[in-house]
Amino acid sequence: LRALAVPVTAPERLWVLQQQGDEVLDYRKALDEYRFARLSLECGGNHAFVAFERYPAQIIRFLGL
Repeated sequence: LRALAVPVTAPERLWVLQQQGDEVLDYRKALDEYRFARLSLECGGNHAFVAFERYPAQIIRFLGL
């Protein structure tokens, strides 16, 4: 993942949606790496982000669409 990292030049434009049950990425590392960003952390879930369909309206507002 480090090789894929790019500098974040506008942290206010970053929103991390993370679930603690992610079996691929350690949510604690994401919280640390993106501590400056908007974060939504949920219990349970998995890497596919269970119940993502709850977020479209919030995502549209966040993107200003």
